[in-house]
Amino acid sequence: MDRISLLTNGDQSFSFRIGESLSIGREEDNDLQVPDPKVSRYHCVLEREGNRMFIRDLGSSNGTFVNGERVSQKALSGGDTIQIGESTLTYERTLDINTRQFDEGTDGSRPHGMTVIGKNDFRMEHLTDLYRADFTRRDFRRMLERLSTLFEIGNIINVYRNSESLLEAILQRIIRVIQADRYFLLIRDEKDGTLHIATRYPEQVGDTEISSTVLKTVLEEGKSVLSTDTLHDNRFLEAKSIITQSIKSVMSVPLRSHEKILGVIHVDSRDPTSLFSRDDLKLLTAIGINSGVAIENLRLYEDLKRLFRSTVKSLVAALEANDPYTGGHSERVAEYALRLSECLELSKDITERIELAAYLHDIGKIGIPKEVLNKPGRFNDQEASIMRRHPAIGHDILSNVSGMETIAKIVRHHHEKFDGTGYPDGMKGEDIPFESRLLCVIDVFDALTTDRPYRKRLSHEEAIKIITSLTGSHFDPGITEGFKRCMAHGPMES
Repeated sequence: MDRISLLTNGDQSFSFRIGESLSIGREEDNDLQVPDPKVSRYHCVLEREGNRMFIRDLGSSNGTFVNGERVSQKALSGGDTIQIGESTLTYERTLDINTRQFDEGTDGSRPHGMTVIGKNDFRMEHLTDLYRADFTRRDFRRMLERLSTLFEIGNIINVYRNSESLLEAILQRIIRVIQADRYFLLIRDEKDGTLHIATRYPEQVGDTEISSTVLKTVLEEGKSVLSTDTLHDNRFLEAKSIITQSIKSVMSVPLRSHEKILGVIHVDSRDPTSLFSRDDLKLLTAIGINSGVAIENLRLYEDLKRLFRSTVKSLVAALEANDPYTGGHSERVAEYALRLSECLELSKDITERIELAAYLHDIGKIGIPKEVLNKPGRFNDQEASIMRRHPAIGHDILSNVSGMETIAKIVRHHHEKFDGTGYPDGMKGEDIPFESRLLCVIDVFDALTTDRPYRKRLSHEEAIKIITSLTGSHFDPGITEGFKRCMAHGPMES
């Protein structure tokens, strides 16, 4: 990290670290306050552009001098002497050992402005330099924001439960801390290894071509790449977007989970005065690591969820296999429930709860005697009383499974009626869980439209008439209206 040293009477007084910029002046809100009456209140500023540090005079009364020459703006070199008022500063340029900077070589293999961070070069500890006391207040605020973003991404898996929303959230956090014109998150297909753009900003970014050479470096070598001079970078000579959109600076880093490369984060900028820095590259590399772990964890979660759902479906199918009339009932109810949830534009979390509860809503029938369960005719009062136990039995089974407490409640109350005359608890109105009220409509609809031992199936129109007639007594009027509206757009064929 570059430094500036303030000299007093020819002796070094103290050394100050320079981040992306450093303001110097007499006022105390400067990054470096110089209590010299010949120094203006806001005298000059040091600003990093790519890998170079520039000094710019802010219209000071007595001027800014570099090596004895008055300047308005000048690129600094290591060892330069800066004179402001009676105060002398020296600029020290230090090599960042955590990145490898390559100048233009005779073989053209590494053009100037190209920085690469190898997969074994980066450590998260490289970002903790902000705790050094000589960081400027501006640097401190900026790095706190950056570390906060890394922390958020590290914990993002606890908030988002689907890939699309997770990737969009990651992109928004990158936008917050990296200033660029185009942002891309590219995900690698797990089967064939091809890259596709999962999300981008802006959504309509025109030409989406990205240098295949850079992407290959990131994907195959696991390296983070920064170019601050793309027009002289032979890797971009064939990239039309670089030329047509006048892109000046590019960063690409791997989305990494341990040794696995899941994709690429790519950003680029057209602004020649706002080139990416090596600090930006280290930050984006860290974001790539945290994001990669979050993406991989979500994939594992989704794999487990698919396995769980598949197991539930197989279990329910096995339980219903011996009943020629109710076989397939739970799967049909789940399909109807999904379509109704989509029609009502319910949230993903509610939809998933409804789907799972639909598959399991009759699981309590495992505790009903077979002679009752498989009776070919209508139940007598005693048999009906026994059959009414199945929601409570299902609740007892599911409530003992960790994480299934909410599903257990939905299952328990799917035979409650809106007027309070249902079972097992006689709940009324909106005291009945919403998901249970929805399942109640779907459950009855499927029962009416399938053959039973004591009657033939009804048509959809006949079933809707019966459900409409029971609205307000058996069924929630709002859900019934939503169901009828959904049916009006087309029959819910299973």
